[in-house]
Amino acid sequence: MNLDKQLCNLPLIGNAIERLYSYFKKHIFFTDLIHIFLGLGIGLIISDKFLNLGIIFLVIAILGHVYAYVKGGKNGA
Repeated sequence: MNLDKQLCNLPLIGNAIERLYSYFKKHIFFTDLIHIFLGLGIGLIISDKFLNLGIIFLVIAILGHVYAYVKGGKNGA
């Protein structure tokens, strides 16, 4: 069994991971974009110079994950 299937079989978060994976497999550019926003947001917050901009990037990344969860379905549907 590979790691992806093991994560999807977890009791509490398996369904969420499966939904996210099903969306991210089909929309790779969107996946890359929201994870770039996540990395920039964390970096800007750590630098402590651009705290507000970092928080904005983190909010965009979190909303991107929520969107992927809502649009994703089970088993790639």
